[in-house]
Amino acid sequence: MFKKPLKIINFAVLLQQQRYIVAISYLFYLQNGLSLSDFLLFQSIFYFTGLIAEIPAGYLADIFPRKNVLIFSYLLFLARIIMWILLPNYWTILAGEVLYGLSKAFYRGTSDSYIYDYLKSSGTPNTMVNKYGKFNFYMSCGSATSCLIGAWLYKYMGFTVLLSIEMFCNSTAVFLLLFLPDLPQKKPYISLKKHIIRMFNIVGKAIQNTNLSIYMLFGSILSGITSVFVWNFQPIMKSFSIPVFVFGIVYFINHMLRALCSFNAHRILDKLSLEKIGIISWLMYVISFILMFKLIGYADKTACMAIIIFVCIAIGIQMIFNVGNISRIHKLIPQKARATMSSVNFMLTGLFSGILLITFKHFAVNNSAQNILYFVVIFIFLIVLAKKMSEKTS
Repeated sequence: MFKKPLKIINFAVLLQQQRYIVAISYLFYLQNGLSLSDFLLFQSIFYFTGLIAEIPAGYLADIFPRKNVLIFSYLLFLARIIMWILLPNYWTILAGEVLYGLSKAFYRGTSDSYIYDYLKSSGTPNTMVNKYGKFNFYMSCGSATSCLIGAWLYKYMGFTVLLSIEMFCNSTAVFLLLFLPDLPQKKPYISLKKHIIRMFNIVGKAIQNTNLSIYMLFGSILSGITSVFVWNFQPIMKSFSIPVFVFGIVYFINHMLRALCSFNAHRILDKLSLEKIGIISWLMYVISFILMFKLIGYADKTACMAIIIFVCIAIGIQMIFNVGNISRIHKLIPQKARATMSSVNFMLTGLFSGILLITFKHFAVNNSAQNILYFVVIFIFLIVLAKKMSEKTS
């Protein structure tokens, strides 16, 4: 394995995603004196942290070895775990979410850029959809198994033990990343002021290039809606008095569907265009939105579970678009700005995730006409973007 960098990066992300309290994080918040409002607010802060840090993190990955930036991102997440073990309270939980946001900002644009650079150096850049899909497969598998195990172990162990297991897994992941080779990378030797100007120029080019920006915007809004759905799973299930171990099963299904869709993304995209996958994803999200709002006010646990599983399927399809979109971005951008450009995409994801989570903070319990109107406007805007994407390929 140590002679194959992609195996290292895949196994490392599998270990890093051993987050045993994800499926029961809402209960972790409640145990430490926080509320549903705090829970959704802190998730918004997590996304806004990534939003602020995303582009600088990507730019740093373009001027420093990407291997080192990846290791740094994993260490940030490790610091979060240690903090929650030693002193879990309102402020340390908030600080932990900020550290997690920074960690994701540093590894998202960096990991896919490292994979593409490695493939390019090996003369196989056309396999990016396949290899990046496998990376997402390992990432989602790690999340799926840890959610299932964590919710089950919660019956027998406390949060401290679960977090300690997370710490061991993440420490092992950091150790593995040390064996990644440093890939050739052009480093611009210019002043800090010129670095900042150059960074903004790269971002400006990404926004102005409609061949990139329309796809980025479409995918980012879909990801933002994904965040609203996923972070409301736990409060909704708790309101229906669904047993805690089922939380883990739901998150396992959610992440396994993401994993399977990511793994097979290259096969599906060989048969259906990225634009058609985008339309299917849009349609599935519209149906999911309607079903989720219909669910409020009912007391049927079976209906609740059926609707949540349907939403998980919709998220899996959205994952196919995500893999294809990121692979497409790397084919269109130069190596020296690869991580920065990729970070623009992830920055937009963080922006819409944060905004939508704050806007729909009471989505699980508040069936307001205003919330419905917001979603209608967003879905209309998405179909306009989908039309523009189709025009790009016609």
